[in-house]
Order: sequence, then C-alpha cells, then structure tokens
Amino acid sequence: MKTNKLNTMIALGTGTSTGIPMLGCHCPVCTSLDHRDKRLRTSIYIETRKGKKILVDTTPDLRTQFIRSKISDIDFAIITHDHADHLHGIDDLRPLTFGPPKKEIPIYTNEITKKIIVDRFQYIFMKRDPKLNPVIGGGIPKLAIHAVELEKTIIIEGEEFIFFNYPHGHGTTMGFIHETMAYIVDCMEIPDHIIKILADKKLKLLILDCLQIGAHSTHLTVDKSFEYIKKIKPDRCGLIHMGHDLFHSQLEQMTNHEFGKTVFPLYDELQINY
Repeated sequence: MKTNKLNTMIALGTGTSTGIPMLGCHCPVCTSLDHRDKRLRTSIYIETRKGKKILVDTTPDLRTQFIRSKISDIDFAIITHDHADHLHGIDDLRPLTFGPPKKEIPIYTNEITKKIIVDRFQYIFMKRDPKLNPVIGGGIPKLAIHAVELEKTIIIEGEEFIFFNYPHGHGTTMGFIHETMAYIVDCMEIPDHIIKILADKKLKLLILDCLQIGAHSTHLTVDKSFEYIKKIKPDRCGLIHMGHDLFHSQLEQMTNHEFGKTVFPLYDELQINY
C-alpha cells in the first residue's frame, strides 16, 4: 500500500443543493465565466497518507465528480445526513463493487441517518432470500451501512476519526475530525462543547459551511462562519457549500480582508494537503 507523507483532500463539489449554475437562473453568479463559480453539489474525497480512499457524501453529481477527478475506487464512504443533495447519488457506487474481485463498500453515518437510508433505499439494504428474491438485471450496489459512535475517538480501517452531530433545519448533520482536519457542512450552529473539541484539536485544516451573505434559517452564512473560525482557530479554513449569492472572487476578498490567506473559499477540483 502506498504511504504518503500527507493526507490529500479533493473538493469534488462546493455548491449548495441546486448546484451552480442553478437551472433556469440567469443571475450574475450563475452566468459567471469564472470556472470557480461553477459548483457541483458538495462532496469531498480524501486520500490518506496511509493510502486509504474515503468519499464524503454521495451527491447526485457523483458520477460526474468521479470521472472529472479520475477516481475509480474507494475504501469506504461517510454520509453526513439524509438530504438529497448529499445522498441521492448512492447508486453510482454500484460499478465500484463489480470487481474483479467483487467488493463490499462500507458506509458510515449516524444512527438516525442510517435508519433513513435503509428505509429510503430498501432495494440496496433489504435482506434477500436468493431463492425467493434474487438480484436480477444490472444488480445493486454492494454496500454495508454502519452507525458510528459519536464524540469519541474511533478507528476505521486504520484511520482515526471523531464524529459528532450538530443541528441542521429540523434534523441533524454529522461532522467529523480526521486526524488534524475537520469537516462541517449543512450546519445551523455548532454546539459550544463541539467548538471546544475542535479548538483543542489545533486543526491544520477546517472545511466549513458558508452558504451566503445575510441570515439563513438552516445554514451558516459569512458572518457566522467567520465567528466560528475565530473561536476554533484552525491553521487554515476552506469555505464550502456556497450558493448563487456569492461570487468566488467576492468571498475571497472578504476572507482576505478578515483573515489573510489562511481562510479561503474552496472551488471544484481544488486539492489541499494536510
């Protein structure tokens, strides 16, 4: 197995639930010629220094994201929550299980999201009697779904994680810390005890939700994201899940003014080592 000196994160998609450009919209951001304003739905890919390949969220753009970034295999996936823009590309994992040899891909999420996924995608996760209910046609993704323990250090295939929940709309999203990187998307607020965990970790990289300028009922926006960055104090912070109210260049100017080069908006296909 290849061993790298650093972990590598690829931003597969950096846009909100509609993607940018949004269908039918002709606003300045949706019609921008800056490639950094073209945003697929939010997802990241991590290749660890130990050689593990990790997908975070299976967006409806997953097939395009994998082809574009030349990704052909993963060891496991993490699903942050059950919203369609983070989950409904799960069937696109199917070719990765074909083999040879055929493989089963583990999926990790919180207990609530696990129950929703199993119910929503029964054709994938239902128990089958091969005689009474065999798989026919093109087959189904061979996936195994697991609920993780929260707010404690756990090891998945040799990789160290801490998972935690936070509020998002009427439900919750699951964030995580992987070694010295933390990932927080689709976030309404970060509980104080989670802020302390993040700050105590002395993160090298934080990836943080940042939808728009001004208030929003279910997402962090520029002012709130900046407030959390100042509390958590990561070495670097990449902002993600932007909507069509924000030009990349506009948000970049705001982060430069407030933090210098240590805080910046992500864009699709950007790679960061940590």
